[in-house]
Amino acid sequence: MENIPENIKFLMLKWKTETLSDEERRILDAWYNEELPDEIFWYGEQEDSLGSRMHTNILSRANIAEEVAKGVRHITVTTWAASIAALLILCLLGAIYLWKRSDMPVTLVSTETKKAEITKLILPDQSIVWLKGDSKLYYPENFTGQTREVELIGEALFEVVKDKKKPFIIHTGDYFTKVLGTSFNLRVDPKDGKLDLSVLTGTVEVTKKRKGLVLERKYTVEANETLRTDDNDQLVPAEVVPTQLITTITKGTEYDMNFISTPVEDIMSRFEKKFEVSFEGYTGEYSSCRVTANLTDQSLETSLKLLSLSINANYKIEDNMIKLTGGGCF
Repeated sequence: MENIPENIKFLMLKWKTETLSDEERRILDAWYNEELPDEIFWYGEQEDSLGSRMHTNILSRANIAEEVAKGVRHITVTTWAASIAALLILCLLGAIYLWKRSDMPVTLVSTETKKAEITKLILPDQSIVWLKGDSKLYYPENFTGQTREVELIGEALFEVVKDKKKPFIIHTGDYFTKVLGTSFNLRVDPKDGKLDLSVLTGTVEVTKKRKGLVLERKYTVEANETLRTDDNDQLVPAEVVPTQLITTITKGTEYDMNFISTPVEDIMSRFEKKFEVSFEGYTGEYSSCRVTANLTDQSLETSLKLLSLSINANYKIEDNMIKLTGGGCF
């Protein structure tokens, strides 16, 4: 994913005016020497804007390479070679993009909530987002490429489906949050940019994109830990999530799926409400069954597997319709 950081743009301007320090030149060289991504995508922009950004980026690298060839600027040979390679690959990808854009447009979806409102969103990978009040979420109609990326303005509770090959990345303010599959509540105040993260399950990696020349800083937050911005605009990590806070951040959602000797029919109703599915052809075969299982933060597929095993049944999913067969309780 090609996205020129703000500090790199700043360094490019300094490079053109020959005012780079040795440390700044090292940072710029390191960025140019990075391995190029498989695809180019500027998140949150429509097609016309995306094409314009791509064209500008290609010209930018072309101008740098041209000036180096003329000896107008001084930069390492490795960096110059990387610039040429980047130019060629960007041109190729740009051509592919222009060829495909009419047939395979990137459709961006946005959802916005009002004050005190909570809206449930089921993303293309079946991850569930509980979008809190006065918030907005941007996400593609389909997740393509090697990552699943969204943009959040405000606050949301995420239940991310596990996929080790496709990290889930949330862009919000000066931060981006990366997970493979976990549940957590994330809020970044649109006004002051302060972050408030509570991890319920799994592990979350938060990167703060510093302004100016300071390198990015990463924080790893484990289950039942928080990461917050204090009054001095410093991140305070590794605080334990209080029980009362868990109750607060999950209020108004269907996050809690912990069942204790619960009738299977009640569990089926909870499945229908949370995952927006229906049980087809059910006529009371499991009315005497009770199940104890914690299905919190589990995908529909995993939840069905565990439920089916508990009542010795088989299941089939087709077009949001679930069919249970066999098994039962006596």
